[in-house]
Amino acid sequence: MTKDNMRQRFLDAAEQKHMLGAYLVICPRPDVAKRLVNEFLLRLYCKKGGCGVCADCRKVLGGHVDIMRLCSPRVEEFRQAISFIGSKAYEAEYKTVIIENADDMTDAAANSMLKTLEQPPKNTVIILEARSVSGVLPTIASRCAAVYLLPESDAETTIQNELGINKARAAVLSDLSGGFLDEAKRIDKDAEFWALRQIILEHCHKLLYQKTMSISTYADFLEKNKENIIPVLCVMQSYFRDICFYSKTKNKEFITNKDKTEQIAKAAADFTSGAISNIIRVILETERKFLFAVNFRLAAEKMFFDILEEKSRWKKL
Repeated sequence: MTKDNMRQRFLDAAEQKHMLGAYLVICPRPDVAKRLVNEFLLRLYCKKGGCGVCADCRKVLGGHVDIMRLCSPRVEEFRQAISFIGSKAYEAEYKTVIIENADDMTDAAANSMLKTLEQPPKNTVIILEARSVSGVLPTIASRCAAVYLLPESDAETTIQNELGINKARAAVLSDLSGGFLDEAKRIDKDAEFWALRQIILEHCHKLLYQKTMSISTYADFLEKNKENIIPVLCVMQSYFRDICFYSKTKNKEFITNKDKTEQIAKAAADFTSGAISNIIRVILETERKFLFAVNFRLAAEKMFFDILEEKSRWKKL
């Protein structure tokens, strides 16, 4: 079965009300998986097949009494979910439990789900979201119908052709979207995000060349844009990844953010690839933290302190 057929069968099951008891949605981009799951829920709960504007649809997106959302739940949280799905639906015909970041659950929490996944109560759907199947216990994965969401095989070309844009913009969209066409279309239409991207890239450049350890301006910026924190961090990763690639290849064709080519080339000359690689690692670690309930300000400040320490330790100048 192709990835498109798998996705469509998942959505059709909700619209036709012929669902299985448990699904495992596997996608390296949590935001892409979340949108697919929301589309599934709209089709399941909307009397018009997922119109997106009726009262039922607004409840699905804003908070429905018969839908419980959990993020890498602990044992006690999943016990609450078992009690939730064990009771009769209040407004709709179905009850749904969504478990985000299922690949980050502890083994104890995952094992507490086994019996419920084996025999979910009638008119109940359990949906797990994970970045990879390898992070999910085999005993969990085997009890769920797998729905794989994969990027386009030739993402940059597909995005360029589908959106009718130039190669440079397609390269940026391919990178920021993770190669997912729907995500690329969403980003392409978001004028505010493109303006935000310019500010992010300028902040990245200033970070590398400032002589102090002051991070308040950058932390303030992240806090102001905390609702878009994952896309913001993706832009940062893209910029530093360009520096790393150019440092090793000296080939400008490998630069994604071509509108910042001169800055990227200068940074590649001034900093070692080891420094930039460590900065990317810091950003990735922080991105993972933001998937959980953490003190946002402290996590942001630590990330920028770590970035400044890495660039100072490895600077060529």
